[in-house]
Amino acid sequence: MAPWIAAIDGGLLLEVVWVSLAAGIAVTLLFSLVVLFAARSAEHRRSGRSASAAVQATAAVVSFAVFSALVVYGVHIMLTKS
Repeated sequence: MAPWIAAIDGGLLLEVVWVSLAAGIAVTLLFSLVVLFAARSAEHRRSGRSASAAVQATAAVVSFAVFSALVVYGVHIMLTKS
C-alpha cells in the first residue's frame, strides 16, 4: 500500500465535502434572494407601491449583507488555515 493513502483522514475528508456542499447551497440561495428581492422591488416601484418596494429593497440589502459576510468569512477561513 502506498504511504500517502495512510495519511488520508476519512473524517476530515467527509467534513470538507459536507461543509463545501452547505456553503455552496447557502451562497447560491442568498444571492438568489438578492436578485429576487431586487427584481420585486423594481416591479413594485414601477407599479406605484412605494412602501412594498421599500420593504423588498430592504430585504435585498439585508440578503446582500449576509451574502457578503459569508463570502468574507469563507475567504478568511481559507487564508488562516495552515
